[in-house]
Amino acid sequence: MEEAGEHLEIMEQGLKRLPAVMANPDREEAIAIYRAAHTIKGGAAMLMNQSPSLTSINKVAKSLEDCFKPIKDAPFKVDATAQTLANKAYEVLKNLISRCQSPGGLSPQVGEKIVTASAPLFEKLEAHLQALASGKAAPATPAAQPTATTPGVPKAAAQVMTVLKPMLQGFKQAESAASRKQIAALCGRLTKVGPAVAPWQTLVKTAYQAIGNPSNSYADLASTVIKELKQGSEFLEAGKANEIAPSPALLQLVSGAAKPAAAAQEITIPADPKEVVKVLLKTFDKKQLQAIAQLLIKHIKT
Repeated sequence: MEEAGEHLEIMEQGLKRLPAVMANPDREEAIAIYRAAHTIKGGAAMLMNQSPSLTSINKVAKSLEDCFKPIKDAPFKVDATAQTLANKAYEVLKNLISRCQSPGGLSPQVGEKIVTASAPLFEKLEAHLQALASGKAAPATPAAQPTATTPGVPKAAAQVMTVLKPMLQGFKQAESAASRKQIAALCGRLTKVGPAVAPWQTLVKTAYQAIGNPSNSYADLASTVIKELKQGSEFLEAGKANEIAPSPALLQLVSGAAKPAAAAQEITIPADPKEVVKVLLKTFDKKQLQAIAQLLIKHIKT
């Protein structure tokens, strides 16, 4: 997978200029986007037996390849929704590859959770690009109004904000199972807003799952969950439900994938046992301390 970075770069640059790429009769750049996904898919497939974690990368690259089939064949006009969805889909693949190449690696279980959580995003992107390519979906214009099939939800942003405010206060509390349950319950109330709008319901469900994951800190949750639910509510009210989708960052919180490891922190262990305890308490979180304690007990017994 050493060459994956090069193919990701080709894909990223092409997607940033997607409207111009699709307006160009010369299909070279469009084909390059498709080929980048195809190549990453093939590279992962060749190594899956030795590295099972590559299975999720293979699946996501295959989903991107399927989505990009229409763009390689003929030029057509793409809209902001297509570009937004395409970039979010690309970020899922980039995220998986970054995890795989990080010191902590990517476990097959975490990879599969990300694949499952991102499936609605890829389905939406593929359907939208196919509709644009066939002329069945007219690209949105700045003056376009929400259609009768995707009406805006009146005062959705205000309704959601009344829930987000206590959620944010909850994230400022000390972390505990009880407070996490309360915040998740608040999030669950958001399903009553726009109950028939599937993209919004998917976003709320994803946020709910992220909150329920005990490996996620309140700081990480607050910075991602609040922002995405607020933005999603604005799209919901404006009748832009097609632009609502969980970001790779939120999907990562659902999976519990660890962030790429930072540079290793060196600590000095003093000779005094009491001072050792102080250093450990300052350096590690509760879960890490529990793991250290278990390992110490195990080694002492042996």
